[in-house]
Amino acid sequence: MEKKKNKGTWILKGLGILFVLYLSLTIAISTGYYEAKLSEKTTITDEAMKQFEQDIREGKDVDIKDYVTDIQKDYSNQTTKAGVWFSQVVENFMSKGIDGMINIFKALFT
Repeated sequence: MEKKKNKGTWILKGLGILFVLYLSLTIAISTGYYEAKLSEKTTITDEAMKQFEQDIREGKDVDIKDYVTDIQKDYSNQTTKAGVWFSQVVENFMSKGIDGMINIFKALFT
């Protein structure tokens, strides 16, 4: 017997992956994970402010660079660069396509 290939299974797998991703993000938001991370940053800032005030009371030489922690991580790599490039290509394609359709409709109705 020949085995029949189901051509629609990759679509269902893709939709399943997107659904799981959607559920995980929804659960993360509803449980307050994002807010907890933000409050953690403000806690660190509050601790730095208290240390700054304590050092001023003690008469120490203070420098703002010692208390401000501006941590910016660069997450760019080849994958993210490729993703940005792909999204720009899609955006340009779509915007040119929409502009072309508008021009066709203008030509038809004027």
